[in-house]
Amino acid sequence: MDAKILVVDDDKSIRSALSMILSKKYIALTAKNADEALKLVHDESPEIVLLDIRLQEDDGVEVLEQIKARYPEVTVIMVTAVEEVKTIVRAIKLGAYDYLVKPIDAQDLMLSLEHALENRALKKQLRTIQKPKLEKYKFDLIGKNPVIKASIEIARKASQSPDTPLLIMGESGAGKGVLAKATHYQGCDIPGPFITVNCGAIAKDLVESELFGYERGAFTGARSDGRKGHFEEAAGGTLFLDEIGAMPLSAQVKLLAVLEDRAFYRIGGSRRIRVSARIIAATNTDLDEAVEAGTFRRDLFFRLNVIRVDLPPLRRRPEDIILLTQHFMDQYNKKFGKNFARIDAKAQTMLLEYNWPGNVRELRNTVERIILIENGNALLPEHLHALGSRNGNQTAGTKPRSKPKYDYQEVTKNLIQEAMESARGNVTEAARLMKIPPHKLRYRIKKYGLTYKPD
Repeated sequence: MDAKILVVDDDKSIRSALSMILSKKYIALTAKNADEALKLVHDESPEIVLLDIRLQEDDGVEVLEQIKARYPEVTVIMVTAVEEVKTIVRAIKLGAYDYLVKPIDAQDLMLSLEHALENRALKKQLRTIQKPKLEKYKFDLIGKNPVIKASIEIARKASQSPDTPLLIMGESGAGKGVLAKATHYQGCDIPGPFITVNCGAIAKDLVESELFGYERGAFTGARSDGRKGHFEEAAGGTLFLDEIGAMPLSAQVKLLAVLEDRAFYRIGGSRRIRVSARIIAATNTDLDEAVEAGTFRRDLFFRLNVIRVDLPPLRRRPEDIILLTQHFMDQYNKKFGKNFARIDAKAQTMLLEYNWPGNVRELRNTVERIILIENGNALLPEHLHALGSRNGNQTAGTKPRSKPKYDYQEVTKNLIQEAMESARGNVTEAARLMKIPPHKLRYRIKKYGLTYKPD
């Protein structure tokens, strides 16, 4: 089927001339202003729009913005009488594929159209390849909890601003990785690569080479052909810095510089490489406390904390537990060919009473095990005996024994005071006795209003 090309120009003679050239190979449509153009885009769904930058009644760049906002799949090529760099750059940033200068050369026009159509075909293939992930990672996380709903909405808005860092905080298993992938895959028409870096799993001496790469011969043991770092691998996509709170201070300094300049150098390299990846950071540690304790740089925290999402643990969103259980039942029914349709009332009570230290991930794994191993059409109390053993070895279906309540802060203060007395006021020695770093002990001493003599 021939592609449809829409020519938008206020000059009738230009519309006629371009229509004559295009009709030899394509279906040509014409419009003299913004209203006609937008109506034809809606009614005819052209593959490509040739749009004059300076229309008599309208600003062509504003028309481009309207087209891309309403019909992002349409390819737009701008046409200009004068090469105004600022205007062209603005149009490209708004989504224009290319631009042509009047008087338009017929050969240049046909070549540009050919490339644009090839680009569209490639994008269509990529969409087909990525379709499973695009459908899997959406902003439709299961839950009625208002905090979860607000978090999803913040991430949805953040997905439209790839240059702005996103910080996701929450316990392990709360859904940080899922939300990061939704932000990536729903952030643009054709998402680039999603590269995950576990900041706590990289050896301290290798962080710089892992993130930024190196040139050949940069250091002893370097590969002879050099190596790309994760920032380069994530070009055009997303770099997900998981467990950012575990990153060594030395690497935090270099990361801050990259975020500030949006550029970096490979180790041993002299070529400045621009950062073209979205940055999403996540952590299960309290970065506010880490900043006060001196284990995380304050300036880096402020740079990452532009848009922040705090995901609550599952135990603080009990209204979502049964919803999530049913969702996972449906998911694993399809995977394993089972037919679990309901959750027994007593089983529901057990699910709601359990503390879920592993959060949503633990719930998902629990349901997966049940659907895989058990038979029937209902999730029953006996399927949940494992929860009882995990929850302090209580018998499944029985209420946990009451435990004495402690004031955590009071207990901590007493431990610090005892350690300081044993160490005769020496913070370093007291920290050794408590098996924590001295800077953390100093932070807690200050937090609880205790006094001590400097080492």
